[in-house]
Amino acid sequence: MAIRHYWSMAVAAVGFRLVLVLFGGDLHLASRPEVSTPLTSLRRLAEGYWLKQASMSPYSGSMYHGSPLLLSVLGPLTSKRSGGHHSHIYCSLVFVAVDFIAAMLIRSTGRTLQMARNRSLKSLDLRKSVNNSGLAPLAAFGYVMATHLSLYPAILILPVALLLGYGPDTPPTKVFLQKGLSANKIDMSDNGKGTSQKGFGQFSWKPILHFILWVFIWSCYVLLLNSIILNKVGGLQEMFEKTYGFILTVKDLSPNIGVLWYFFAEVFDFFRSFFLIVFNMNIIFMVLPLAIRLKHRPCFLAFVYTAIVAMLKSYPSAGDSALYLGLLGLFANELAEMQFTFFLFFGYIGVSLLSPVMHNLWIWRGTGNANFYFATGLAYTCLQTVLVVETVSSMIKHDRKLRLLTKA
Repeated sequence: MAIRHYWSMAVAAVGFRLVLVLFGGDLHLASRPEVSTPLTSLRRLAEGYWLKQASMSPYSGSMYHGSPLLLSVLGPLTSKRSGGHHSHIYCSLVFVAVDFIAAMLIRSTGRTLQMARNRSLKSLDLRKSVNNSGLAPLAAFGYVMATHLSLYPAILILPVALLLGYGPDTPPTKVFLQKGLSANKIDMSDNGKGTSQKGFGQFSWKPILHFILWVFIWSCYVLLLNSIILNKVGGLQEMFEKTYGFILTVKDLSPNIGVLWYFFAEVFDFFRSFFLIVFNMNIIFMVLPLAIRLKHRPCFLAFVYTAIVAMLKSYPSAGDSALYLGLLGLFANELAEMQFTFFLFFGYIGVSLLSPVMHNLWIWRGTGNANFYFATGLAYTCLQTVLVVETVSSMIKHDRKLRLLTKA
């Protein structure tokens, strides 16, 4: 997956981010509801760090709901220096560096998928074409940390397991079987006997067991670190209640680009528990059917899960969209015939422009109401729904065309 002028685009993106960091103070991006949520707010992180430094629980009150690990890593960067200037700029620089590393990893993933695609289309040996990387400890570390920080990445256990068991994204197994059968016919006509197809589509359990073992080890290590950080100022039970419990119960109804804040602000308290179960289970209900249908494309399955989580999570932000939109480029070849691209492109731009306007009319000018801002959130959710449906249907159509071409 060659990307022309990759480094020039990467440098331009980093430069733009640095300009926003150094000269974007008047834009107040850190306080925008599209960017800052109760889980990602630096102000809440700073207050949690201050409470911890004062020998109090960082979860006292209702401000901080993040991981204790963030208090130790980013907390010192939020404190004021001797000159009295807030050092949020250091946190911003850390975020820029992390985003650049993420871009490099996405590029590396794209190259791996391209090589796997080329091998799968040329070779009849499926086991060779889906050879896994064997990086189970690293995959387990990323999975444990992502789940610890946000809870929702827990559903990525299926794509990771399929990736380790089957290998990177490849065409459906039927394509290899059809190619193998045609090759057998040719081989039988020449030599009188055919090759075996037993290796096609076999699932390797060894890396899965290795991954599960490392997940257990990293989970124990993360919990131990959290226990040490919260020593004498809290405990793990309080951490789970203020982090995972806060995510699942949607207690903070401050406006964001999602729709749950408005829904639970309007729903009767008598029905609140019922709808909490409905919305939280809605994500889980989609996990297994998608995994069964897209088991041969674990990376694309992870993209779909990420987009669904960004659409249905309790406290969404623009960063969630940036993640799955960044992964979308990995499947440019398979999704080349996707429909409604023009509508989706300008729909995202329109929502990005209208959201600050509607928020300003509602909060600052007082000429609107909550329905103004909720309308942009509803449109944003609809756009994400269309994107998920179109990408999945386009991928299925692509695989169907491969099978038809193989039969021909």
